[in-house]
Amino acid sequence: MAGDAGDGDDLQLLRRAGRGDARSFEALVRRHEDRLFAIAYRLTGDREDALDAVQNALLTLYRRAGSFRAEASPSTWLYRITVNAAIDVLRKRAKAPRPEEIEERPAPGDVAGQVADRVALAAALAALDPPFREAVLLHDVAGLTHEAIAAATGSNVGTIKSRISRGRRRLAELLEPSPSHGPSKDR
Repeated sequence: MAGDAGDGDDLQLLRRAGRGDARSFEALVRRHEDRLFAIAYRLTGDREDALDAVQNALLTLYRRAGSFRAEASPSTWLYRITVNAAIDVLRKRAKAPRPEEIEERPAPGDVAGQVADRVALAAALAALDPPFREAVLLHDVAGLTHEAIAAATGSNVGTIKSRISRGRRRLAELLEPSPSHGPSKDR
């Protein structure tokens, strides 16, 4: 399969990068940078935050390339590092929103509402237990299959399916409007 050849090439590049080969590291980055940015952007919804997340992920990759144990494919490992970096960016943003996010501006699509939704989603994701957050993000954001997630996390496919289902259910609960903010009900 073509994907297997790519994974083999990635493995060789990653191993050489782990031994300090800068050209192999650069080749690995060039091969995956668009996909890493897409994952980070889908998670953060902001170009600058996505760039920050990818930069942090690549720093982590550079530092940890030599510790890769091949329990998953190199691309799955890279995606997982990127998802974690994007979550970290979202956590920081949820704790300290930028001034431009706080200020309400009249714009199509209610920009302030969209920002509030993203901050709420980031907070809800951060509140999930790590195994559920990881499964939901790797499946729903990174687009990995149940099998790829199982391989990356050392879990079985049934466990991954359960974590995704339970994680989604918990996210829905966390994102549900509270009774004080929802539609008023007559008693």
